[in-house]
Amino acid sequence: MSDALRAAAPILARQQSLITLAQAGGVGINREQCRQLVLGNVWERADRGLYGPTGVAWTWRRRLVAALLVAPEGAMASHRCTAALLSVGGIIDPLPEISIPRGQRFRRPSVIVHESTDLELADRRIIDGIPSTGPRRLAMDLGGVVSEARYRHTVRELRFNHGVSSLDLLRTYLRHKRSGRNGGGALRDWLDRYYRIEGVPESGLEQLVLDALVDASLPTPVLQLWVDTGAKRYRLDIAYPHLMLAIEVDGSQHEDAEHEAADDVRDAALEALGWTVVHIKSKSLATDLARAIATVRRLQKDFVDSQSDLS
Repeated sequence: MSDALRAAAPILARQQSLITLAQAGGVGINREQCRQLVLGNVWERADRGLYGPTGVAWTWRRRLVAALLVAPEGAMASHRCTAALLSVGGIIDPLPEISIPRGQRFRRPSVIVHESTDLELADRRIIDGIPSTGPRRLAMDLGGVVSEARYRHTVRELRFNHGVSSLDLLRTYLRHKRSGRNGGGALRDWLDRYYRIEGVPESGLEQLVLDALVDASLPTPVLQLWVDTGAKRYRLDIAYPHLMLAIEVDGSQHEDAEHEAADDVRDAALEALGWTVVHIKSKSLATDLARAIATVRRLQKDFVDSQSDLS
């Protein structure tokens, strides 16, 4: 038995200290021996045909793996659990949430189960040893189970931290719609609102400013635009290149003297090239945001007027 337990150790290590009856049998531990290990308080029964060492803490990852090990073949972590595995959306310690092929039956207390007709489109990947839907599929799934604000925050992080482009999101939406899948409203709304915008907000404050600009029906800005001043390259938070307008969104870290001095040097270099630089500071957000919107409107009107004069 000791040799069999040693053989089981690698399986337990990669599965959050869990092993199925079939896996135990594969290393020489039969059903009766599993029962004896439970009676001897060496293992505990986690579910039907599922075991693990006694006393191991039940983290959310372990609960998720337990559900997947006893679920129908093809099951994957999905929705809020995928968000937690990818560290996006601020989702912490979720209930086990999985997707299984449509037509399969699986129910467990405190496990959220989605039946899916299109798991072949799920962008399947292994995250920390756990089979899961991928980041592009998450953008399709998550909008139906979280708030609009959390959804937008999650998509921003998927784009910034996981390389999901606007085109990836559009293709995901179209591919799932062609398969006859219902839903996707949140992703459709995101595409309608943000698809034409280049770049990704780096912070929640930048996202807030971007939303205010979009809501004001202003021209489409570019995010994280690099500008070469000759002496140095600077990355602009939000820019309107055709207006030569930079909007810098300054969090509290910009309030110290060192940051202010660096900002002054950058502003002078940009202004020497003809750029207008507007700052939106977190401590005066409402006032600065209104001023920035007014500046964009004024410069856009001047631009349109100048184009009319040329025609």
